[in-house]
Amino acid sequence: MIGGTSIGSFMGALYAEERSYTQMRIKARQWAMNMNSVFKTVLDLTYPITSMFSGASFNNGISAIFRDKQIEDLWIPFFIITTDITASAMRIHTDGCLWRYIRASMSLSGYLPPLCDPKDGHLLMDGGYINNLPADVARSMGAKIVLAIDVGSRDETDLTNYGDALSGWWLLWKRWNPLVEKVKVLNMAEIQTRLAYVCCVRQLEMVKSSDYCEYIRPPIDRYGTLDFGKFDEICVR
Repeated sequence: MIGGTSIGSFMGALYAEERSYTQMRIKARQWAMNMNSVFKTVLDLTYPITSMFSGASFNNGISAIFRDKQIEDLWIPFFIITTDITASAMRIHTDGCLWRYIRASMSLSGYLPPLCDPKDGHLLMDGGYINNLPADVARSMGAKIVLAIDVGSRDETDLTNYGDALSGWWLLWKRWNPLVEKVKVLNMAEIQTRLAYVCCVRQLEMVKSSDYCEYIRPPIDRYGTLDFGKFDEICVR
């Protein structure tokens, strides 16, 4: 079986759909390049009451990959983890519209609005807020040995001390001006992924120390959460 949280749900579904690394890579690259489009990103901006983006462009990108597939249609048994903010609970999805639950599992707070579950209307957010390495879920569903791939954020201690307030204009100037000293400040996506990581630290350590889990950490610490344009470089690593 395969299961995933956030980007793991997307990548896991690609493999469970066709069991082909080649097809998985082609489709993943297609989606990553689409996500890297500044034009589409700007067009999806909305008045930020619930989120910065409406989610329409993100939805179109994922639905174009998976179309009308259902979770139960995949070649390999598959589950998706989301965070149900209506019931304050973890949700495990093993059936239903594939692209919608993947989208829900990748919905970072502040960036995308929660997805309304078509089954019960509950609001679903990124699964990383409640379980960002669901090896324990796979175990509970009958898996004997679990290969757990961890791509969550890691701690950094060399961040810039910018004081009590932070101007985005100042930060933009620092990043664009090649003549000034560079600063290291987390962006919104990095803050969200770190929050998800912090919430799951205890659960993560339990999984890593278990006798059923083979823990794998790819060499991706140098890349940011939204570095979709570096897809080819990351694949090589």
